[in-house]
Amino acid sequence: MHALEEQIVLFLQNLFQTIGWTGVVVAMAIESACIPLPSEVTMPLAGWMLVQAQGLPLWHTLWAGFYGALGCTIGSLITYWIGAKGGRPLLLKYGRYVLISRHDIEMA
Repeated sequence: MHALEEQIVLFLQNLFQTIGWTGVVVAMAIESACIPLPSEVTMPLAGWMLVQAQGLPLWHTLWAGFYGALGCTIGSLITYWIGAKGGRPLLLKYGRYVLISRHDIEMA
């Protein structure tokens, strides 16, 4: 388990160092699109790295919250769009690739 956490932290560090605030949006969009990237790690790490790079003025704190919320909204919209366009036929056709069986769909 420790290796997985280490890989997630390294991925996020590289993402934030490479693209800064946009990395926060991307990471939170990934998390909100039902891809397992925990926001409990993403936001504190983003805050810590961005404060180290740029200091801690109040507006940076506000921007971090804004970019996190923007990423969550984008990720949720992507997931909603996929569900709205694909729906049940999409799950019946491709659900087995993400471990969703026909029985699971019927039970839902």
